[in-house]
Amino acid sequence: MHHTCLTTDHPTARQRRLRAIVKRLVIELGYLEHCLAAGLEDANLQTAALSIDTAIDCLNEHLVP
Repeated sequence: MHHTCLTTDHPTARQRRLRAIVKRLVIELGYLEHCLAAGLEDANLQTAALSIDTAIDCLNEHLVP
């Protein structure tokens, strides 16, 4: 009897898209953290922080099975 198994070596389009989203979020979080550490705090940074929080919430909802 021959068994065939599926491998995850080739990510699906959905997996590639999610990875790209996560990568962008990490970059934006790093930049935001840098700006806040430098003492920069203005309306644009606050808006960016809220937008990133919203994006993370949406991604988490999307990933829940």
